[in-house]
Amino acid sequence: MYDNSGSEVNSISYARLILPISTILPITSIGVFMAAMDGSIVNVSLLTIAASLNTNMAGIRWIVLVYLLTMSALMGLGGSLGDTFGRKRIFQIGMLFFVLGSLLSGVATSLLFLTMARIVQAIGAAGMMSNGLGLVMTYVDPRKKGRAIGINSFVVAIALSTGPVLGGILTENVGWPSIFIINIPIGLIGIILVQRVIPETETKNNANFDFIGVILFASTTFSLIAGITFTFDEELIGPLFLFSSMVCFILFLYCENHHPNPMMSIKLLKNRKITAGAISAMLCYMGINGVFFLFPFFYQEVLLFTQSQTGLLLIVSPAVMSLTGPVAGYLAEKVDTRMLATGGAILEVIFILALSLINSEMNLIVILLLVGLSAGSLAIFTNSNGTSVMNIAPREDLSIVSGILNLSRTIGFSIGTALSTALFGMFFGLNPLKNVDYNLTYYQSLGTTFIILGLFVALGALVSYARGSES
Repeated sequence: MYDNSGSEVNSISYARLILPISTILPITSIGVFMAAMDGSIVNVSLLTIAASLNTNMAGIRWIVLVYLLTMSALMGLGGSLGDTFGRKRIFQIGMLFFVLGSLLSGVATSLLFLTMARIVQAIGAAGMMSNGLGLVMTYVDPRKKGRAIGINSFVVAIALSTGPVLGGILTENVGWPSIFIINIPIGLIGIILVQRVIPETETKNNANFDFIGVILFASTTFSLIAGITFTFDEELIGPLFLFSSMVCFILFLYCENHHPNPMMSIKLLKNRKITAGAISAMLCYMGINGVFFLFPFFYQEVLLFTQSQTGLLLIVSPAVMSLTGPVAGYLAEKVDTRMLATGGAILEVIFILALSLINSEMNLIVILLLVGLSAGSLAIFTNSNGTSVMNIAPREDLSIVSGILNLSRTIGFSIGTALSTALFGMFFGLNPLKNVDYNLTYYQSLGTTFIILGLFVALGALVSYARGSES
């Protein structure tokens, strides 16, 4: 048996094996949960870590930044390795790296040591995130793909909401190293369960692995995220990274078009549904994350809530997503996924624009309701968009397509965070009332920023609709 690129595929009896959702999802979710939670669990402990390691916030942000950059750069590599050498194998290796990185992070005594340890963690997270959903899609009943993706999104949402709460409790009562050490027993249990329950996927028996393509793709994504981050930080190196990203991407396309066993088939990039799904996901996450990123500051700087009170308010978004996700996944099995994804994006636009009307007269309950509805709309979009893309992904490329979707989300998060900060700062600085009425200026700047972010989500809705019908 051969794949589309002509590479021989190791097709064996379990290629048609179906595993119950209740069997495979809890196991793969261990890795997904840890990788997602570790992106948020550290945030609440940054001040404590900075004091412990005798550094400032400019320095300590690198333990967040390197995790994001490394995971983004290696997501494509993790998916390609999984499709080529076995998704179970790469998922387990990712877990092992994550456990090792967690151990090193927990014993770190300097900023440099902790930063290097976080890189090891991110390598593992890339392997888990890019192959977890691929494993599920390999063995789950095709008729239940939608609800499987919904439950996977539920796990991510729970992880994101659990991270800050658990991080605060552990840091305050045990110490900041415990937020990393806690991953070790969970990860080891996960490795054992994966080994005992999940069979290996088919592999491509082709030694001509596309190392150059992998390096170019990693360089493209690393340069893109770094360029976006540093550009909005007003660093001159930002445009250089963006230029490097463009050059690397052009070279990547050339390499993939001429390699006998490309990391990412050009056919995938030319597939309108896959490309539209990835681009619309990036735009929708970019808009909503930009909105959500600004609210903690609003709660504390304008409404004068404490950090603990703010943490409780921030649970609203992931809590609503966790409830909406499985329902949206079930609907994605019954309804045209293009229309459902587009509808979710349109609802997201409506609620973001409603939030742009924010003012001192708007009740907190109304604000939280709109925030929750925005999150629920994102869950509808995410599940139906993911189902649409994974349904048409070639079986031999499930992990790389899963990696593309995860990468789109990560890029959207990064751009949304940087863009919202830059826009709000610009509008606040230009407002003539900033020295007269601080709160009024804050509300106006927040509302204008939300309008622009909503327009990006509207563009995402158009791209989602442009993917074409399912027939």
